Amino acid sequence: MKSASSVYQVAIYLPDSYSLYTIGSVETPFRVANDILAEEKFRFVYVVPEPRLSGLPGFPACVALTDEFDCDLLVIVCETIPDGALSQAEKRKLQSLYQQGKTILTCYAGVFWLADSGLLQDRTAVVHWSLMDSFSERYDDISLSDHLYERHDRLITTAGQAAILDCLVDFLEDTEGKDLAYAVSDQLCMDRIRPAQERQRLPYKQFGGDVQPRLTMAIELMENNLEEPLSTDEIAELVHISRRQLERLFKRYLDTMPARYYLQLRLKKARQLLLTTHTSIVQIGLLCGFSSGPHFSSAYKAYYQITPREERSKLLRS
Repeated sequence: MKSASSVYQVAIYLPDSYSLYTIGSVETPFRVANDILAEEKFRFVYVVPEPRLSGLPGFPACVALTDEFDCDLLVIVCETIPDGALSQAEKRKLQSLYQQGKTILTCYAGVFWLADSGLLQDRTAVVHWSLMDSFSERYDDISLSDHLYERHDRLITTAGQAAILDCLVDFLEDTEGKDLAYAVSDQLCMDRIRPAQERQRLPYKQFGGDVQPRLTMAIELMENNLEEPLSTDEIAELVHISRRQLERLFKRYLDTMPARYYLQLRLKKARQLLLTTHTSIVQIGLLCGFSSGPHFSSAYKAYYQITPREERSKLLRS
């Protein structure tokens, strides 16, 4: 476990509506880490848009975003989409913090602040499934993924809620070491730390209407047929739409094609089995629909930049 010799300042920015649940999800991994280290390694400061809003109920004294304050990590917590564009003062401050080398993480709707500041250009972001359409309408030049979270250098976007815990435990592993991260996850009774690439669960209501539920039906068919993959034509036939309609649905709502999405599902399942079971690598490949060891190894390395054997060896060394 790394030394906790220096203080790490976490600033929690509350630009609009927020829930105590989300704030707790941000604070808890750091507070548990403090308990494990037996010192106040991580400290918090609460930030609001304007000085007149200082002193929110239930929080210690707040500082305004435009004030001078010290932080290593700024977490933007918001439950609602902003009504309009950010003020120039907000944009300049967020840009300035990033230029100063600070890490910025967003929860739930906080990604709208990051996008409006211009910091997400040429990057892929994550937003909670219920906000995907609204985000894409406002920022059609920013790519969205359906992952739990995305990390690009010092910019981190999360789907919010439980995904924050997975993201922050992973963040602690990177910044403080594996021992502390695993100790925190054990203390929080997390049965596993979900990887960033794990997909958000997308319920039927996300796709609404008479046609979009076909997409969820197609995804469920894929999830239930990993060992013997169906062809795109077979899936389209089973959900009673044409192949072209199915491809359009995947492109519109998931920004990918059915075959690519199916392959990612199989690879993510394979990675889960590699990390959580003692099943042989060849058998895992077969269970996830790969016809041979070389085919499995090649596809896995293309997606994860590491072979299945290297993945398993890395786990055994840890």
